[in-house]
Amino acid sequence: MLKTAPLRESDLLVTLYTETHGRITAVARGARRSQKRFAGGLQLLVLGRFQLGRRPRGDLWALEGVDIVRDWTQLASDVVAVAHASYVAELVGALLPAEVPDADALAMVIALWDSLAEAGPSPGALRAVELALLDIGGHRPALDGCAACGNNELGAGAVFDPSRGGAICRSCAAGSRGAGIRPLDPATLAYLREVAVLGAPGAARAVDTDPRFAPSDRTAARDAMIAMVQQLVGKPLRSLEFIAKLGAAGRRNEREGS
Repeated sequence: MLKTAPLRESDLLVTLYTETHGRITAVARGARRSQKRFAGGLQLLVLGRFQLGRRPRGDLWALEGVDIVRDWTQLASDVVAVAHASYVAELVGALLPAEVPDADALAMVIALWDSLAEAGPSPGALRAVELALLDIGGHRPALDGCAACGNNELGAGAVFDPSRGGAICRSCAAGSRGAGIRPLDPATLAYLREVAVLGAPGAARAVDTDPRFAPSDRTAARDAMIAMVQQLVGKPLRSLEFIAKLGAAGRRNEREGS
């Protein structure tokens, strides 16, 4: 379950990511009046079996009912965890094409929800999901060599250019002039490579406390991934703006408490 939106007076427009059809949009008729037949399944952090139908040549599916398989709704009281879950749901909707199923995408969303439930929000886990979904969508950023010339030597002077596909070596950096370009320090690159190697969100949590990486490396890696996502989507994601506000509020509270 990715998101819902009001439709007419009594219906909901529901976006799902399904095992057999990928990302689809369905109409849940009457769901704004009563959700009894949907058994609490029309909310984020729910994995279910959705009873779906579709008219021949129709664009929208019809959602008739839901049987909940698993849910992570206990996270609803953790505003940061919900923000992270919402971001991943928005990423799936923004980066993956409609009605192209991919079992790895569904598994990655579930793994992130499991990670949130087991140990709370994690920047490293989010970076792992970003890299995985970018890869599934055909946009994995170049990290092992220059996206422009293939040079494997990405030392001083390298940049991250989302419009050119990721890491750009010093020799090619002069050609980078688009939005979102930023310096790419060796430590930041090493951080992203480590996340890519770890793969799963639960495993990628390890980079949050890895002494090889400074807070500035984690921040730079986050900013690079966000720039890549926004380059592809073409607009800021609402969930990212909310996460940024939560981070700013947390830093302000720390200053006031010190």
